[in-house]
Amino acid sequence: MGGVYSVDETQPLNGDATGNTTSVNYGGDAKIKRKRESQKSLLDRYFKISERGSTIRTEITAGAVNFIANSYLLVLMPHILAQGGVDGRRAVVAFVISTALGSCLVGLLANLPVPVGPGLGCAAFFAYGLTGDKETRNITVTQMGITCCLLAGLAMLVLALVDLPRRIFGIVPRCVKDAMPVGLGLLLSLCGFQQMGLVVSDPFTGVSLSKSISVSIILGSLGSIMMAFMEHKMYPVTKFVVPIAFFTLVAWFFHLSPWPTGFVSIPTFGPLLVNFQTLGKFFWSPVFGLFMICMFDIGGIVESVCGFADSIDKAKGIVSKKKQGLIGPHGIDGEYWIYACCGAATCVAAYLGATPVIAFGESFAGVQVGGRTGLTSVTSAVCFLCTMPFEPIFRAVPLYASAPVLVLLGVILLKLTKTLNLESIFTAFPSFCTIALMPFLYSIDKAIWAGLLTWSAMSVLDMIFGLMETKETKMQQSPNKIDLINRIDSILSKLKKAKAKLGDDYVSYKTTFSSEIDSMFHSAEISVAGAMDQLDHELHSDNDDQNQVL
Repeated sequence: MGGVYSVDETQPLNGDATGNTTSVNYGGDAKIKRKRESQKSLLDRYFKISERGSTIRTEITAGAVNFIANSYLLVLMPHILAQGGVDGRRAVVAFVISTALGSCLVGLLANLPVPVGPGLGCAAFFAYGLTGDKETRNITVTQMGITCCLLAGLAMLVLALVDLPRRIFGIVPRCVKDAMPVGLGLLLSLCGFQQMGLVVSDPFTGVSLSKSISVSIILGSLGSIMMAFMEHKMYPVTKFVVPIAFFTLVAWFFHLSPWPTGFVSIPTFGPLLVNFQTLGKFFWSPVFGLFMICMFDIGGIVESVCGFADSIDKAKGIVSKKKQGLIGPHGIDGEYWIYACCGAATCVAAYLGATPVIAFGESFAGVQVGGRTGLTSVTSAVCFLCTMPFEPIFRAVPLYASAPVLVLLGVILLKLTKTLNLESIFTAFPSFCTIALMPFLYSIDKAIWAGLLTWSAMSVLDMIFGLMETKETKMQQSPNKIDLINRIDSILSKLKKAKAKLGDDYVSYKTTFSSEIDSMFHSAEISVAGAMDQLDHELHSDNDDQNQVL
């Protein structure tokens, strides 16, 4: 029997030995394939994946890499927030939810491969500067700190709607802007050494070396060396995760630290920590400090990550094909939205009990493997959300296993000193004040204020002395003008005396030289009057300029 064709597809229905026909129908597979292609094209169009020279698979891989690179924060953040009085279980849940929400918003609205979440800078400011010492800390102080975090998030969200954070980031002096991460690195390193037990408080010198050697000092020091070695061998994804996991297992197996009470738990929340009644008179100062840290971290990290991505694409020739990278002629594509997304996520984070949300610096890892769109951030958000049930494991990690991360971050941030202009004392002094006062005062906001005030004071003094030097230069030129005027005036007076002596003879001279003599007198009078007016105007304008400055 000849071949019969099915209705759906052009595949023949072949008869078997009994005369029955069997059909090979690929219609269902084709529909599934078309559906997948439709979904793929929808993702491609929304996130501009092909336009940016990437693929869906690459974006998902980059999102997973970003999650692994930032997963150490699941361990470190609860430890730091606990120093500020926030319960460890609550800290993990707040961190995960705010990170997932913020990263998802950034991916969907800003379309950038930069996941966001509560940052170490704001967490350190909250725990070590804002909430005070452990001896004096109570629930009221913790509530005050969390409320300041909420206000900073609201300020970021509202100001982002009118595009102010991006503009402020552009006008802040570079010497203070570049010095902030360096000072923050020194503060984080000091906190890391203290968490290991290597550096302890001293009533005479403030801090000193521990007089005894403990297990935490040994394991913490070994962890720092291991992380530094992995950084040397360029393992950007696992340089933090592997040492933390290794020394945590060592501590568990040798009973140096208790095992987790469980491996899975249901997320729970305690009482609300936001309380506006705990705010004092000068609450605006820590709010300003938190806002500035967030703004500089977001602006600096996003700019660096996008620039790094474009440099890779230019080397591969991708930017020339699509004619534009993540940084276009009018700035970073989606930069307007990322400030608003971080502000909204910060409000949620503070409500749950976490610190403000910033862009993750480890986003370089995802960009390095090809992440170019917001799908990378959305993938990271999903990965973080999946870790929430495993909160008991993260809380069981000993403090000395995560403290080396702070030490290594200090080393990494110290490299940024090469961006500082230390040749001129005009920029070096504000930078030094910003860097040195962060660890010395244990305060980030006071160090920022010190840097801004010293730069402003030096700028005002420079302007005043500049005007004085200009006036002195003009006054040095003035004697030459005065001498010229005196000479003209002397000639004019001699002509007048000559006219008087001539008497009646002047009439006879006038008939012959009338036009020449009158013209000479008139020119001399105009020259003297004009020169005197000009000199008087210059002297008065100099005095007016100096009075305006003062």
